[in-house]
Amino acid sequence: DAPLKSFETNPSTFEFNGSAMAPMKIVTAQFGQKWGTCPATSPISVTSSKVSTLDQFMKKCEEAGLHPVEAIGATNEGICAGMINAGTMIILVHGKVTPVGGSQAKIDVTVKSTDATLSGSLALYLQNSIQ
Repeated sequence: DAPLKSFETNPSTFEFNGSAMAPMKIVTAQFGQKWGTCPATSPISVTSSKVSTLDQFMKKCEEAGLHPVEAIGATNEGICAGMINAGTMIILVHGKVTPVGGSQAKIDVTVKSTDATLSGSLALYLQNSIQ
């Protein structure tokens, strides 16, 4: 049997209930406004050898389907935004990368969403991709 064409999309894009996450192209001010309207919060903290810089963290978020809103080099923080079902559910990610020596870093991520299951699912997905 030939593989189904629908499964040949980017394999690292996050999906929720069969819908691929799409980048939500917003700016930092809009991110801040939306942050307060997302009641579901899922924090994760991992030590990673795969992701040891802010650029690597932002790249992992982009691969998952998030839009890189801003990378703040001075504080090693990055913010990203995505949506499911054309924006019926939004998802916001804040990450901080703290080098711990060698090629490792501590990655603190907060995933906020309008849906608790969605924020938890993406938090687990990101944890697995950066660990």
